[in-house]
Amino acid sequence: MKYAVMLSLLLFSVAQCSNELVFEEQYYQKKSNLNCTDNCPSITVKIPIANGIPIVADSINKKVFLVLKQIIYFGEKPYTSKDYTSLLSSFIDSYEKLKKNSQTINLVGKER
Repeated sequence: MKYAVMLSLLLFSVAQCSNELVFEEQYYQKKSNLNCTDNCPSITVKIPIANGIPIVADSINKKVFLVLKQIIYFGEKPYTSKDYTSLLSSFIDSYEKLKKNSQTINLVGKER
């Protein structure tokens, strides 16, 4: 009986320590602060975050971040963001700067 209990506890503890790679989805969103009434610029991303096997999960998560960073980049200098929240903020900030510059150019062009 004693061995049966020990064997059951051992099997139960091994079952708890499975080495599975699990993905969970996380959402990130950022909206522009520019004054707008309709169709305000925003970005929303749904990211698969790997968990389970630390070395593999970390490698996958870093690669996904780098790919998204390349996809949403526009401008002269690459974004220096280290997380999704700051990456989306950089993207919206770039848009807002572009929008303000284009409005300034339009105003200057109308004065001539």
